Amino acid sequence: MPVYNTNEMYLRQAIESVLNQTYSNFEFIIVNDAPLDEARVYSIVAGYNDTRIIWLPSIINSGIAAASNLGINYAQGEFIAMLDHDDICVANRFAQQVEFLTVYPEYGFVGSQAIAFYADQSTVELNYPFSSSLIELKKSFFITVPFLNPSIMFRRSALGDLRYNPHYKVCADYDLFARLVFMHNIMATNLPEPLLYYRFHDTNTSLTQYLVAEQETNAIQNWILQMWHPPV
Repeated sequence: MPVYNTNEMYLRQAIESVLNQTYSNFEFIIVNDAPLDEARVYSIVAGYNDTRIIWLPSIINSGIAAASNLGINYAQGEFIAMLDHDDICVANRFAQQVEFLTVYPEYGFVGSQAIAFYADQSTVELNYPFSSSLIELKKSFFITVPFLNPSIMFRRSALGDLRYNPHYKVCADYDLFARLVFMHNIMATNLPEPLLYYRFHDTNTSLTQYLVAEQETNAIQNWILQMWHPPV
């Protein structure tokens, strides 16, 4: 979980949603991507006194993609779950995703549905597609961004040496999903249950950098079309 100048309440909610998972056998890697804010954030994290927490400080602010890669490179587990510093996991998220990837070894990663919530406590459902074949999965990339990054659990063996590309400021996740699916034919889908509460607020990257997101999405889709021609 990359952390950058996080509101204390948001950070605590994210941390506690992980520590309170029904599936408890995990390492919780927190990457601090704000060196100037390290003392404050570390004091919050250290206060939980949980041996599953691993604190990784960054020397410089390198961005969410590089910070995520740092955590992935350090991780030791068979499965790697992503989470943003201001979102909240449903208590059985890890259990459901680990069970799915164990039962269905042909899938390289899995996401879920989500519930987006605002400061006024209003909510909206975020729905992501189900894919039962590789062709169906590939087609979904032209309809929408088919996965919500903080809901994703990767199989380490499927991820291999692939990582988020820091070149992309907003769409590094979409790019990584595309490379997994279109370069390596990795199968993936979303579970039908909402396993994540996704926080909407004024500092969401996707809102503040809308034009950048549109440009990066177009570039990634153009690359996909060079790699793959959808069947009629």
